[in-house]
Amino acid sequence: MGARFEGQRVLVTGASSGIGAATASAFAREGAVVGLCARRTDRLARALADLREDSPDSRMWPLDLAELEALPDFAATVERELGGVDILVNNAGIPKRRRSATLSGEDLREVMTVNYEAPVRLTAALLPAMLARGTGHVVNVSSMGVHMFSYGVGAYAASKAALELWTEALYLELAGTGVAAHLFVPGTTLTEFSTDREGNDPPFPADPRSAATPELVAAALLDCVGDDAFVTYATAGDAETARTKNADPNAFLRAMRDRLTPR
Repeated sequence: MGARFEGQRVLVTGASSGIGAATASAFAREGAVVGLCARRTDRLARALADLREDSPDSRMWPLDLAELEALPDFAATVERELGGVDILVNNAGIPKRRRSATLSGEDLREVMTVNYEAPVRLTAALLPAMLARGTGHVVNVSSMGVHMFSYGVGAYAASKAALELWTEALYLELAGTGVAAHLFVPGTTLTEFSTDREGNDPPFPADPRSAATPELVAAALLDCVGDDAFVTYATAGDAETARTKNADPNAFLRAMRDRLTPR
């Protein structure tokens, strides 16, 4: 059986580590030519060296997605040097664990810029070429913080919720064009993203046994590209948690509030 994405050109943002790096490697193993972008040049170079064993024509571009005005030129560079983009994976994001009472304007600006505005603008820059070809995929990576609870991460979860509603609009607007939008929702994953980071409150305690590996999450993401469903959860457990909350959000959040209330 041939590789699923043979010859496809894939751009993965936030590809220097974690889910992004695992996703880029998975696409490369499936025959794609992969473009990687992230802020950390050294980590990006290591990720590129690893996946070039499977995809020697893959490339990288160091980029800070917070620089919104640079995104149209970046998109043009990628299309020229990669030969186009068939699949865009908007994976890059920054965590912001900060209680609402101490959230600053700069915190809010940073998280909304990188987690919401940047993927919207990058998609807008790459979408016309996809529409002209009549084929393409946009995968937007969200968070279980939207579907479970957002304790201590309200601004982060809000930025991902904004991305989800925009993806929903995109999913409907692209009907009949040959281009598809996909919402992908990973849960707790064994990456540095969910650990202590400078300038953030401590992470919410989680059972490490429930965390997925980046490789497992990446495999689920690749599967969603071949699925017509709007939303795909990385694991069955994540999907079940979302269903439980959606069935009765009042009861779900009351139980969580009771758990968090000091005794």
